[in-house]
Amino acid sequence: MWQRVLALLILIVGLLLAVLGVVSDNDTPVRLTGAVLMLIGIIWLYKQPTLKSLNRTDKPILKWYQSPILWIPIIAVILFVISLFM
Repeated sequence: MWQRVLALLILIVGLLLAVLGVVSDNDTPVRLTGAVLMLIGIIWLYKQPTLKSLNRTDKPILKWYQSPILWIPIIAVILFVISLFM
């Protein structure tokens, strides 16, 4: 599981470096480093085993109150309300 997260993190960092590399004075090496990191992240993510091959049937099914679909909008509304008072 952590390997997938790390591969996605490397992919996102590479994307940010490739896109935001224009801001720096040395934009060519920064953008190339970002492209290489993106390529490494994509290859690493592609080589991860699929969830079906991991055979994770021992995990319990999430209840409705554990769903991120429920909690992400609630957290967003709470942060919005807090930002109104700051």
